[in-house]
Amino acid sequence: MTDPNDPFVPVMAEALLTCLSVAVSGNPGTPQHIAYRVGTEPAHDLGQLIDYCCEGLAYVAMGDSWASKTFPDPDIAPQANIPCAPPAWGMVFKVGIVRCVPVGTDTQPPTDDDWNTAFIQNMWDAQALRRAQCCFRNWVRSRDDALLGMSIVMGNQTQNNPLGGCVERSFMISVQFPNCDC
Repeated sequence: MTDPNDPFVPVMAEALLTCLSVAVSGNPGTPQHIAYRVGTEPAHDLGQLIDYCCEGLAYVAMGDSWASKTFPDPDIAPQANIPCAPPAWGMVFKVGIVRCVPVGTDTQPPTDDDWNTAFIQNMWDAQALRRAQCCFRNWVRSRDDALLGMSIVMGNQTQNNPLGGCVERSFMISVQFPNCDC
């Protein structure tokens, strides 16, 4: 998967997806879909024949990118007026897990047992996301190549409200990498 034209972003994305895959694999209810998604609001129920939400979707998506000489802050200096290109870039990735929530039937609301089961799965997913964050942090810290000395900022883990029978738990992680593009 590594792209020789971009030695950093594909490698970091692959490490994040690997960390996420390992983190969810040992838990009950391992998501059936562990993959990249495009955009910061991945579709939960894309497709008429596959229910990604109820089958479980664990994903890594790429977000904003910015020039940064004082990571995680973006540069605010007009780039054309300074003699040197920014030394580094910052990029945010979103990592999440999407699940079904109980909806009941046409005649019965979800039971307490249904909600308890969903809550317990949500706790497992929260733990998996924390493990994925720690795994990626350790991966960045262990680098002795061009990422040596680069940093990350682990964002809050957030929980969305149910939408269309799906619920999403995710975190944002900002990553610094050297500027080899300018």
